[in-house]
This record gives sequence, C-alpha cells and structure tokens, in this order.
Amino acid sequence: MSQIDPFAAPTLSSIRNPGQSAYPKGYNQPIQNFDFQRMFYSPFKSPNWMMNMLWVFIGAIFSSMVVGSLVIFGYIAEVAEARSGGKSEDWPDFTIDRLSDYIMRGLWPFLWYIIWAVPMALLVGGPTMITMGLSNVLWNNEQEVSATIVGVIGGAIAIAAFIFCMIFMAASLMSSALGNDFMKGADMPWILSYVTKMGATTLFVGFVFTLISTLLSLVGLLACCVGVLAVAPFTYLMSADVLAQLHDIFVSRGGTPAFSSLHPDEDIVQAQVLG
Repeated sequence: MSQIDPFAAPTLSSIRNPGQSAYPKGYNQPIQNFDFQRMFYSPFKSPNWMMNMLWVFIGAIFSSMVVGSLVIFGYIAEVAEARSGGKSEDWPDFTIDRLSDYIMRGLWPFLWYIIWAVPMALLVGGPTMITMGLSNVLWNNEQEVSATIVGVIGGAIAIAAFIFCMIFMAASLMSSALGNDFMKGADMPWILSYVTKMGATTLFVGFVFTLISTLLSLVGLLACCVGVLAVAPFTYLMSADVLAQLHDIFVSRGGTPAFSSLHPDEDIVQAQVLG
C-alpha cells in the first residue's frame, strides 16, 4: 500500500475537475499564514467537544499534582500532530483508556519546560538583579538620571533575554511534543531552524494568544463560575491548534517536520483525488 505525504504535492495521474483539490479528502495544503479564526472554531470540530473540555478541565484541577499537567500536555501534543501535516478537520477526542499514553507523551515537553527554566532564570534574573543593585547605588548617591538610564537599559536587556529564551523554549517543547521523543527537545539544528524561520511569527502569535486568553478570562469572571470553568479548558484546546498551525507554517517555509509526515491510512489512500 502506498503512503501519502501531505507536506508534498501529491502525484497526479489524470486531469482533475475544475476547482477540485489536488489533495485527498480531509487533507489541505499546509497553511502559510496563521489563522486566528481557525484557532477559535477548531475545538468544536469534534461532536464530543464538550466531553473533551470536561476532561481537560479535570486535568487542570490535578495540574498541581503534576500528573494533570502531563495529561494536558500529552493530549495537546496528540491533537496538534493530528491537525498538522496538511490536515484541517481531524480532532482526536480525549480517550480515558489512553491516559497513560497522554502522561508519557506529556512528560517530554514538561521535562524540557523545567530544563529551560534554568537558563531563563540566569539570563533574565542576572541582568535584573544587577540592574536593581546598580540603580539603587546610583539613587543613593543622588544620581537620578544615571539610575534611570541604567534601569531602562537593564530592563530592555532582561526583556530581550526573556523573549530569546521563550522562543527557543517553544521550539524545544514543540519538537519533543510533536516528535514524542525527549531527545528531540535537544535537536539544536531543528531548533535553530525553527527560531530562524519562525521567531517573529511565534512572538506575534504568542502575544496575541496571551491577550485573547486574558480577555476570555475576564469575560469568564463576568460570567461568574460557569464562565471561568469553560475558559480554562477552551484555552488549552485552542493552544493545540496554535501548535499545529505554527508547525505547518514552519514546514511551509522549508522547515523539517517534527514528526514523520507519512500517514498509511488505507481509506485516505483510496480517497486520493486524482489530478
């Protein structure tokens, strides 16, 4: 049985009808620009979206025990992989029978999250502490202008270091989560390629996503408990599609997929649209 690589144009064996997709049903050419609208409606692609949100909410409750975070990370990674690679309709439902699979898959990005906390603390905390100490000395010596200048420069360095670490951490977490392999989080050629091609895009999308999440949380507070309970799991589900979109954009810019892009699905092979 042949296999389909959704990242590459399919082999055309005949003339297709006008307007007919050259890709199999359920597959679309990987996106090149981020679609915020898709981020909102994607969680509702599954008819079981309410149960998915409920399970994610339960995972969030147990996040303080770590296991909840592992489950959420693992499920997000699985959804992101399913929705990446040119696919746009698939949304795997949360399956309680696969709880151990979610935990193991979520373990890799969770570990890299902890590992990246060390350089972040050094690169961000170091300049911050030095800036605060030097500024205090200057203020005590009545050198207000110099203290202000040092504070601004030190703050800019700390912010730049934070952004630098966040982008590298995002690439490391994406590689280990989608690749379902701890060592992929240390694949520096892949990480550097992602940062080079996707640094600015990741920063912009992350900023907008954070803003949207904050606004949704405020709306949830206005809707009392019901709104708060709904916003948290919905935000997690949106982040799964964010991960998938960022990965697809990276691939469209010449990046290497974080996972094998071949899907030996017999039904899809049989439904391949001939061009």
